[in-house]
Amino acid sequence: MKKIPQIIAQSLDDLFVVGGAVRDIILGRMPKEYDLITTTGLGEIKFKTFKESKNGETIGAFIKGVKYDISHYESLDHDLKRRDFTINSMALPVQKDGEILISHIVDPSNGMKDLKDKILRSFDPYENMKSDPVRILRGLRFISNYDLEVEEKTFDAMKMFMSLVQKVSKERLFLPLDAFVKGKYFSKASKVAKDLNLEEYLGIPTLNFDIAAKLDPQCRWQAIFAKIKSVDVFKEKVSPPSKVVKSILRINDFIDQIENQRYDWTIKIKDEEGVCLCQILEVFGINSDIVRRRMDTKLHVTPEMIEKWGVNGEKIAKQMIELWIDILNDK
Repeated sequence: MKKIPQIIAQSLDDLFVVGGAVRDIILGRMPKEYDLITTTGLGEIKFKTFKESKNGETIGAFIKGVKYDISHYESLDHDLKRRDFTINSMALPVQKDGEILISHIVDPSNGMKDLKDKILRSFDPYENMKSDPVRILRGLRFISNYDLEVEEKTFDAMKMFMSLVQKVSKERLFLPLDAFVKGKYFSKASKVAKDLNLEEYLGIPTLNFDIAAKLDPQCRWQAIFAKIKSVDVFKEKVSPPSKVVKSILRINDFIDQIENQRYDWTIKIKDEEGVCLCQILEVFGINSDIVRRRMDTKLHVTPEMIEKWGVNGEKIAKQMIELWIDILNDK
């Protein structure tokens, strides 16, 4: 088990690992980052390596490729019970040598039992969801990643305050949504998302959720919007990364071209797009053979070669497309 760096452990009093790192440790997973809490005042900490959070409640250190977020607490019980879900409301004490004492878990909300029983439960669901609606999206993420069932009162609170996600800073929305969409148990989580009216509040169409669940995670955003022209609503409500929107639009354009026997896609498509395009075409019942042939064929003609033949400007692309048409149609 990884230890907390001594520069942190020796400098901070009453140090605990909390949140998702505890959950991952219990599940036998190596945390990618650690949330730590201490009774030491944040102003006394000298080893921080990046700025405080905007609200001034957290500072961070990045040591040997691992991120540590450090917060101050006065009451451990109060700190744990104010967290979003019971599976994140556990703490592990850290000794001065950095050892994490797994056998001394602090679990005031029975998070260990809920994790074992695969239950998503909030200690105070109505207050928790109302105070920070992004927790609703985090709930979808946890269902999708850990195969959880939502406890009734927690689901009622999620549904009651779902409309408030529209008032949250857009920069906080995409990361939990992305983890939800790419989770191993997306099919289960998508049913909850439909009940929460995700489409109405965040512009994410639910029509293709069942289709997307069958595909590789890296292809799911494109599948969700395949043959659907509502990406602008998603952009407005969530402000996703431009590369995600670009990929969605490109795949949609390729599908339209293939259905209408146009071939511009042959000179635009990238290898990773070919993988997703084939998967999406197949789940829609569209023959993907032409895409597979295009991706498996090495064209020993380059735009530079065509230019040497006396072809210039936009005519180069047109010539390349005509070459692909002949190849893909066995001419």
